[in-house]
Amino acid sequence: MPVRHDQDELLDLTILAYLKKLGPEYAKLLAIRLGLSLEESRKRLQSLEERGLIKRVERRIVKYYHRRRKSVKHRNHTYYELTREGELFLREAKKKIDINLDIEYPKR
Repeated sequence: MPVRHDQDELLDLTILAYLKKLGPEYAKLLAIRLGLSLEESRKRLQSLEERGLIKRVERRIVKYYHRRRKSVKHRNHTYYELTREGELFLREAKKKIDINLDIEYPKR
């Protein structure tokens, strides 16, 4: 899958990096944390899902534990997480373009 260097692709890479570092997330909170509108967040998530880079995690409680943060995700949202293809795509994109995609942990 070729890497496009436009604004949408950079936003997609940022979303993938976020999901890789912080685990499953839902559209509204992702929009807030990345400074996007809810509509733009949903549009980018749908695009990534259609490309097979993320998948939905529905109808169950999603628990995600990280060594630095413990968070429990609840079933009243549709969460998205990286697929294996998404992780490989992100790794290859980081090699091809010179951009810092390090995501900071949100402040509480």
